[in-house]
Amino acid sequence: MKVINQNISIFRISRFYLSLFMVMSSLLFSKHSLGQGIQFTGSDQPIEKRTSATFFADKAPSFHRHFTINFDLQLPNNGTIGYIIRIKGHNENSIYNLYYDQENGHAVFLLNEEGKTNLITMRIPLDKLKEKHWFPIQLHCDLQNEQIRLQIADQPEQSVHASFPSSYSPTIIFGRSEYLIDVPSFALRNFRVGNDEKEIVFQLRESQGDKLHDATGEVRGTLTNGTWLLNNAFQWRKQATMHSSTPAGSAYDARKKSIYYFNRDSLQIYQLQSGEIRTISFLQPCPMRLKLCNSFIDEQEDRLYVYETYYETPYKGPTVASLDLKEFIWRIESSDYPQRELNHHAAYYLEEDRKLLLFGGFGQMTYSNDFCYYMLQSNSWSTPMTATGDPIIPRYFTSIGRSVVNQKLYIFGGMGNEAGQHIVGRKYFYDLYEFDPAANRITKLWELDRKENLFVPARGLVIPDTNWMYMLGYPEHLTHSHIKLRRFSIQDGQQEELGDSIPIYSDKISTNAKLNFDPHLKQLIALVQESNDDIQSTLTVYSIDFPAISESELHAFPGERQRRSILPYFFTLLGVLSVAAAVYIFYKRHQKKQITISHTPIGETKLTAQSWANRVYLFGDFTALDKRGRDISHLFSTRLQQVFCLIMFHSHAAGISSKLLSHLLWPDKPKDKVKTSRGVAINNLRKVLTEIDGIEIIYENGHYRVEFSNIGYCDYWHLKELLRNGADILSPEIATILERGEFLLGIDDSVFDKAKHDLESMLIEAFQESMLKSREQRDWYALFQAANMLLNIDPVNEFALENGLYALNKGNIETRPADFYQRFTEQYKRLIGENYRLSFEEIWQKAT
Repeated sequence: MKVINQNISIFRISRFYLSLFMVMSSLLFSKHSLGQGIQFTGSDQPIEKRTSATFFADKAPSFHRHFTINFDLQLPNNGTIGYIIRIKGHNENSIYNLYYDQENGHAVFLLNEEGKTNLITMRIPLDKLKEKHWFPIQLHCDLQNEQIRLQIADQPEQSVHASFPSSYSPTIIFGRSEYLIDVPSFALRNFRVGNDEKEIVFQLRESQGDKLHDATGEVRGTLTNGTWLLNNAFQWRKQATMHSSTPAGSAYDARKKSIYYFNRDSLQIYQLQSGEIRTISFLQPCPMRLKLCNSFIDEQEDRLYVYETYYETPYKGPTVASLDLKEFIWRIESSDYPQRELNHHAAYYLEEDRKLLLFGGFGQMTYSNDFCYYMLQSNSWSTPMTATGDPIIPRYFTSIGRSVVNQKLYIFGGMGNEAGQHIVGRKYFYDLYEFDPAANRITKLWELDRKENLFVPARGLVIPDTNWMYMLGYPEHLTHSHIKLRRFSIQDGQQEELGDSIPIYSDKISTNAKLNFDPHLKQLIALVQESNDDIQSTLTVYSIDFPAISESELHAFPGERQRRSILPYFFTLLGVLSVAAAVYIFYKRHQKKQITISHTPIGETKLTAQSWANRVYLFGDFTALDKRGRDISHLFSTRLQQVFCLIMFHSHAAGISSKLLSHLLWPDKPKDKVKTSRGVAINNLRKVLTEIDGIEIIYENGHYRVEFSNIGYCDYWHLKELLRNGADILSPEIATILERGEFLLGIDDSVFDKAKHDLESMLIEAFQESMLKSREQRDWYALFQAANMLLNIDPVNEFALENGLYALNKGNIETRPADFYQRFTEQYKRLIGENYRLSFEEIWQKAT
C-alpha cells in the first residue's frame, strides 16, 4: 500500500509539473500567439514548389486511450483545393486525411479513411469562415471506443466510428504528402497534439529554416517550401500602389476591408483581402475644390467625408462634401470652415457624437493648440477653444487616437514652440496627453527628452489596450527617409521599435502617412501618400501582422540555445515552487517613383526594384544586400555602419590603424576597454559580412581595410574608382549611383565630415568642369543635366542655378524654368533660413 501511495503521489506530482509546464508555455508565448504560423503554397504552383510540413516522422509520440489534434486554419483566397492534413500510424494500417473543397459558396471539409471511404462531410458558408479570418479545427481520436470526432470553427461536432489500435504513434503531415499532391494555399498556426497526460505544442515561431521545433526548442519535424508567417509581423508588405494626377486623399474602411483613394473625378478602391483594385468614375465631380483632401468615414450613413480648413485665395464654394459609398454620388455638406490654415493637424471622428475633432496645426507662420469640431448634424464648425487642465504647447505634426478599451483620447508629440510663432524656431515634442472631450479637459501623462534620431508622428495612433500605444514616425526634415513603427507604454513612455521600415519621400506638404488597425484581420495598415509637387500623388498601402515584433524577437526562436536557456529556468522555478509554493511570472514583454527632372531630387528610384546581390550602398539610405539579394541592412547597427565606413574610407591607402579607429569611435574609453569594444565590433562586422560574398575585412600590419572581389560591390568604392579613372561625370553609371540620394543619408556623425566633404568637393568640381565644357560645346542638354545633378549634391549652388536656367533658355528642354527656380529657392529657404535674394525675373534675366 505504501508503494501504491508513493506511485500515486509521483503521478500527481508529474501531472502537476506537466500542468505547470503548459501554463508556463502559455505565459511565455502568449504575446506572440498571433505572430506565428506557416503559409502553404498550394496547387497554383508546380508540384515541387508545394508545401509539406511533417511532424514526428523520425520519432512519433505514443498515445493511449485517446489524443486530440488542434490547430488554427486560414482558408486560401486563390480558389485552390486539396489535402490539409494526413494522419498515419506507425504500421500504416489506417490513414486518415482531411480534404478541403469549395462548392456553391460553401467550404466543404471531407474527413476520409484514406483509400477506403469518406467518414464525415461538413459544409460551412465560405463567407462565414473568411469573415473569421482564422478558425480552429479539432480532431479527437478516441482509441478505446474506436471513434473519431471532428469540429470546425463553431459548427456542431460530428463523430464516426474509426478503427484504431490501443496504442497509436501518429506521424502528422500537413499539405503535400507522398503521392497526395493536391494542396490548398492555406495557413496553419497554433498546432498541438496530446491528451491529459502529455501535450506537444508547436508555436511555429521560426522565422527561417526547414526545421519544426516544439515549444521547448526540440526539432520534431521538417518543412518543405513553407513561408514562416512570423516574418509578416516584422516586415511591412507592400499591398498596392495607386496614382492620381490631381489632388487626392485616402481613407481606410475597416468594415469593408477597403482602402479608398479619391480625387475630384474618380475613386479607386483596393480590397485588402482579395487584392483587387477597381476604379469608379463619378457621374458628377466632387463639388468642392480639393487641396489637401482631409477625410474621414461616417459608418452610420456609409459616407466618406472630405473637408478643407483653408484656401489661400477668396473661395466661396463648398468646404465639406461627402460621398455615398454605395451609389458613389457626391453631396454638398457645408460652406463653413475655420478660415485658418491648419496643415498637419490631428483629427479624430467621434462616431457616437457625429462630430470631427481637430487639434493643432500650422499655417500663416503660426502653430495652434486649439480644439475645434465639425458637427455633422448642423453642418458647421465650432469656434476654436482651449481645453482646461494641463496646457499643450502649440504644435503641428501631432497625432491623436482612441483606446478601444477605455474609449479615452490620447494626443502624442509633434513640433512647435511655446510662443506659437514659426519665426521663434521649432522644437520636437515626445509627450502624451489624455483628453476627455466631454469635460474638455487635458491631463499630461508623461514627456520624454529625446535628442537624437528626431521624428514626428504620422496620422493615427493605435491603442488596442490600456498598456500600449502604437504609432508611425519619420524624420520629416529629410527628403528621403524611412517610417518606423514604435510602441510606447501609456503609463511611463517606455518605447520600443518594431518591424522594419517603410521608405517615404517627404518633400511636399501634401505628403502624409496614416496608421490604421484592423482588429479582425489582426493587421496594422499604413497608408503612405507621397507627392513631388502637391498636385499629383501616389498612395502605397502597406500591412504588417499585429502584434508586430522587434528585430531581436524575429530571431529569438528556436534552437538548442533557447532550449538550454528555458529548461534550467524551468527546473529552477519548480524547485522554488516546491519550497515556497508560489510563483509569479512576469514576461516583458523596418514603388518606384517616376523621376521628373524639374521637381524630383535624384534618389527617388527605390532599391526594391533591383534584384542585385552582394552589394552595399552608402548613397541614400545605408543598404546591404546579401548573397541571395535579401536586404540585411538591419544587421548593421549604427556602430557597425561606423566601423565599416571608416575602414572603407581609408582602404584606398594602407587602411586605418587600430589606434586611429579606436580614437575616432571610442575617444573617452580606457585603453583596455577600447580594445575589447573594438574587437567585438570587428568580429560582429565580419560575421555580418559572411552573408555577403566578395566583401571582406583584412587586418595587416596593424591596419584594417576592406577588400573587394569581382562579385562584391559598394557604390562609394565604385564611384571613386570611376572618377579616378576619368569617367564622364554624366555617364549613366555615375548617375545610377547618385540617383539613390545623399551620401551617408541620415548619418550625421562628425567622424564622417571629412569623407563627406572630400567626396562632395570632388563631385562639385567634376560637375562644374562638365558645365563649363558643355557650355563651350553648346550642349544644352548636358549642361542642364550637370546643373540638375549638382543641385542634388549642393542644393544652394548658385552656379548650378544660373547654368541650369541658361540651358533651359538656349535648349529645347521639357522643363519649366520657373519650376527649376522654385525647387532651388525652396531648398535655399529650408537650408539657409531666409528667402533667396534674387527674384525669378532677376535671375532669369541674368541667365539669359
